[in-house]
Amino acid sequence: MAVLGVRVRLGAGATVDDVRALKTWLERDEPLEELVSGRHLRIEAQPATDGTPGRLGPDLELVLKLLGDVVTIVALTEYTARAVKTWTNNRRRLQGGDPEPQIRPLDSDGE
Repeated sequence: MAVLGVRVRLGAGATVDDVRALKTWLERDEPLEELVSGRHLRIEAQPATDGTPGRLGPDLELVLKLLGDVVTIVALTEYTARAVKTWTNNRRRLQGGDPEPQIRPLDSDGE
């Protein structure tokens, strides 16, 4: 069965703390919070799968997996992009630098 969801990968300027902070931000951002509390969405930090050689920064990414068909992948991508943009702007304002987040749909097998 195909797993639908979105992958968020932070760029080379990001730290493990950034990954944790973004995960917490996403879990609390409406409407993602509603999906998580309704058990329609799971947000996980996991080892990165792109295998970029010589990459600096954490080898972690966030994966938002849809657990039901209450929202489309397009809507989830839009919700995620908006929340990540807000988090990035706040981080840039408070800490400087830019973790250069990348957002993309999961492959059909959830990878």
